[in-house]
Amino acid sequence: MQFHDVRTYDVAKSTVFKLLVFPSFTGTVFDMLQFIRSKVTSIFIKVLFGILILSFAIWGIGDIFMGNRDGEAVVSIGNKDYNANDFLSEYEKAKRAMRLPPEYEELVRPQIVESVTQSIVRNGLLSAETLDLNLVFGDAQLKKWVGQSETFRNDNGKFDPELLRQALFNSGLTEGEFFSSLREEMRNNQLISAVVGSILPPTILTEKIFKYRNEKRIINIVEFTNESILSLPAPKVSELRKLYEDTKSEYMSPVFRSVTYVNVDPKEVAKDIMISEEIIKEEYSSRLDEMTTPASRTLKQIIFSTKNSAEKFIKSTPSSLTAPEVAARITEIGNDVSVVDMKDVIKSDLIDVNEKTAAFGTPVGQLSKAIETSFGWKVFFPLRKTAEVIIPLDDVRQKLKDELSYEKALDDIFELTNIFEDSLAAGATIEQAAREINFKPVTIQSLDKNGLTEKGDAVGGIAAEKRFLSSVFNTPVTQLSQLLESEDGGYFIVRINSETKTRQRNFEEVRSKVLKSWENTARKKLLMKKAKNFASKSKTMGGLDRAAEASGVAKNRIGPFSRFGEGIEPRLNPNELASVAFELSENAIGIADNNNSVSVVELIDIQPAKLDKKSEAWLSLERELISGMEQDYLEAIHSALRKKYSISINQDYIEKLVKPE
Repeated sequence: MQFHDVRTYDVAKSTVFKLLVFPSFTGTVFDMLQFIRSKVTSIFIKVLFGILILSFAIWGIGDIFMGNRDGEAVVSIGNKDYNANDFLSEYEKAKRAMRLPPEYEELVRPQIVESVTQSIVRNGLLSAETLDLNLVFGDAQLKKWVGQSETFRNDNGKFDPELLRQALFNSGLTEGEFFSSLREEMRNNQLISAVVGSILPPTILTEKIFKYRNEKRIINIVEFTNESILSLPAPKVSELRKLYEDTKSEYMSPVFRSVTYVNVDPKEVAKDIMISEEIIKEEYSSRLDEMTTPASRTLKQIIFSTKNSAEKFIKSTPSSLTAPEVAARITEIGNDVSVVDMKDVIKSDLIDVNEKTAAFGTPVGQLSKAIETSFGWKVFFPLRKTAEVIIPLDDVRQKLKDELSYEKALDDIFELTNIFEDSLAAGATIEQAAREINFKPVTIQSLDKNGLTEKGDAVGGIAAEKRFLSSVFNTPVTQLSQLLESEDGGYFIVRINSETKTRQRNFEEVRSKVLKSWENTARKKLLMKKAKNFASKSKTMGGLDRAAEASGVAKNRIGPFSRFGEGIEPRLNPNELASVAFELSENAIGIADNNNSVSVVELIDIQPAKLDKKSEAWLSLERELISGMEQDYLEAIHSALRKKYSISINQDYIEKLVKPE
């Protein structure tokens, strides 16, 4: 039975499929979701639908297809109903998958509802069609499939019923529900496999796309940098004012907030913690391995095919020879002997006891006895040794003391924060509560969402942490935030004193910024003029080489590189440079804007893609095209099924179900 990629098919996203195929799957999606929690903006809302689809790959949606439970029908497909309990179960899973702060739930609720509803519809349509086609999977087939699943095999590779029972318990499924849902999924997958199981893109299509993507080019460039513009004319005030008026929106003052916060910093707590000499010594002893650099040797390992040849070499090498002389003789050994240089080897690097004895028990400059191994007969020749080094306690005493006090501080913080929260609960201000635990509150008079003051200075410290800034700008004015954990393991709380709304900065406030913007534009115009003049000169003189030589400017060759900029150094704005180069015919000349410079570009050579249908590039493209075609086929299946089966969605009831009480 072939299960398709869970990124492509909803049918493979259920609890049962996850249980069988991805028992320990946590996925990188959670990291992505963790990141976007602090990024709820209009952009976030635009991509939210895609994020929700990814979250279903983690949580699964298959366990809603196990018959009606209590509750009114929410979605009806053909003769099958999916009720309130089904919907709410999946809705709560989706919310947990997003892991958004409570204040954002209202914002994203419509997208979660839509995603859950459409997922139920898509899978329900497949289920309806499989029932109509009388697709059947018997108990014997299901049990065989489960028995062959790696998920339920023990260390001996045999099916273990206890592993199945444990997995069912963890997922909240009974055995009957599990097999019912698995049967549903396998029927759905059989339907999908019949349509998309053997799709292959046309070879001519794959070739054309492969050639397009993998063609490479080589260019000559002459780069004109900002440094080549030695001076700029002084702008008129009227020019600056006009530029200001044209770009006013760029000079809006951000929202600033005045905030008072208390940071229960473990580093501050650690300063008052005393660590006894006895505890430091105990820590040093327990970490002696960490303080020790083992003795090491640099060796030559000589591997002979027979014992006789190994002993013959040892006997033919007098002990009176110096180490360089022995090393020279080793290099003269025939090709039937293997010599391996081993640098800074420690005892633990060698597994075999006899090899350890030979390598580290033989005096430097002498040959060891021949040791029999599975690879042949080995002889070791130690060239030099380095003695074991143990860092003295005096050298690490302060480091150990700091680490131990910091660890103790992290433990003490829990008690301090409990006292702090109890004080707040009793009606104390954060200033009063801070005094109870010997901490001082800090006030920042102005802070924007980037951690900058009104003067543009970075506040730094905890005010640079994303979680701190998020708390500052999501807490209502005059209110306290929750007590939150900081990046270093401490805790902080903020009170918003006041807020300064965004406003238009006047010309005089931003005059220096307007001037800088004007200078950048003027400099780019001069660079572009230089580049255009040089390009004309190159065309007149018959190429970039002659023009560069005549003008005394440096010419560089770049490439081969792809049309996506691979092979071009980042400072040259690879996308722009590649775009210009791939629009040129051979020996033609163009101009590329590299942001901080302007380049005149001459196309030297076009390198067609080398077709290799066994290469990873070809196979990867083929997989990409297959995936896209499969998705198109699936969309066609769902579109056809929507016409065949009636779909009823009780939207008013859904809104009532998810509406906060």
